[in-house]
Amino acid sequence: MRLNDTTDLALRVMIYAASMQDRRFTIDHLVAAYHAPRSTVMKVVNALTRGEFLTAQRGRSGGLGLARAAQEIGVGTIVRHMETDFDLVECMRSGGDCAITASCRLISPLAEARAAFLATLDSYTIADIAISPRDFGLAAS
Repeated sequence: MRLNDTTDLALRVMIYAASMQDRRFTIDHLVAAYHAPRSTVMKVVNALTRGEFLTAQRGRSGGLGLARAAQEIGVGTIVRHMETDFDLVECMRSGGDCAITASCRLISPLAEARAAFLATLDSYTIADIAISPRDFGLAAS
């Protein structure tokens, strides 16, 4: 399996958020940390905010932060929220038109692999994959 680039960035944004602990951060901080296009970071942050993984506070003392404790945010939940397509092959897609779907023996192993992939991600939280603020060149709080 391969995660799309926005899911990859979403996970990295959440790692950054966890490293900030209770400190607020901005989209510009994320752009600087990951050298990602601002428009892409904004899109990812919007998706994470809509998914209630991040909170956004406007104003002078505003910024972004985790919506809840890092140990309460599952990696698998974020991946499911960000990914739009877990249908690995044509026969798993809605309206798929493979000639051998009715007798195919590949569907079951692929579905099992997908379930195992997600189950593994479900066993980790953002707290499990968080790194130190120093890893981002930030002073520890």
